Amino acid sequence: MKRSEMAAMGEALAQSGRQRALLVANPAAGGYRAGRIAAVAQALRARGIETETRLTAAPGDLERIAADPATTADVILAAGGDGTINEAVAGLLARPGTRPHLALVPAGTANVLAYELGLSARPARIAAAVATGRTAPLHTGRANGRAFMLMVSAGFDADVVHAVDPAAKRRWKQLAFVATAVRRGFARRNQPDLTVVADGRAIRCRLAVVAKAIHYGGPFRIAPGAGTTRPGLHLVALLKDDPWSLIRAGAALILGRLDRSPIALVIPVTECRIDAATPVPVQIDGEAFGFTPVAVETVAEILRVVVPEAGART
Repeated sequence: MKRSEMAAMGEALAQSGRQRALLVANPAAGGYRAGRIAAVAQALRARGIETETRLTAAPGDLERIAADPATTADVILAAGGDGTINEAVAGLLARPGTRPHLALVPAGTANVLAYELGLSARPARIAAAVATGRTAPLHTGRANGRAFMLMVSAGFDADVVHAVDPAAKRRWKQLAFVATAVRRGFARRNQPDLTVVADGRAIRCRLAVVAKAIHYGGPFRIAPGAGTTRPGLHLVALLKDDPWSLIRAGAALILGRLDRSPIALVIPVTECRIDAATPVPVQIDGEAFGFTPVAVETVAEILRVVVPEAGART
């Protein structure tokens, strides 16, 4: 089909009102580019999808937009990193009645969910996936009442998330986390042991991750039995966090063998509680989330997330 014919078809479909999309972008996200957001909107319209673009002005804006029944779009496209996507997920779960589908426009510091689902960052591919309407179930968890789609953790990695400089995060993205991790890893820490009660089983450890996703920090597989499109959670407990143990755990994570490491325990769970003698930092989906104790559980409601056709990745 010629490009002129595709444009004509797009205009006809847009007039029919078959699909309405709301593209919400976070201008504070590390990878935000106004031109790229405009390109996504243009690609959607070329596919015959009525598209409105909104920019958030403060944390929580996207959550409020997604939760508002007056937001009548068929699909909400959230542009940003995993923290931005978390807002959209939390809002959709809080929304009464019929929920729009969720689509991702990877544009932030980290995009683990996009990697997990095999999503493209190219505007044309994003628009094609939305137009096709193919979705997958998005299963989530909840920590102290807050929804998450990737993981919640307490211990060393959460300490890094709390300590990373926001300006460095925007400029250097994941490298800012690496630099902070190295600095914190070799610093003396007085963090108490964590006590995790998982489905009635008590476990003492130094770092606890309750994973919804297979991946962690990008392509690294932290819990092979997990998955955002599958129900259930997996506990990843690191028994030691001295510098040498962290190096060993990091190498095992890179090789996809953390579940076979003698210093890690990886088990499926339905709910758990993480606590410590004194408060320990907690993070959710790569964003700081207060301190322990934290109670984690599965969420019964299932969202629908737009995914590409088989073989349409990149």
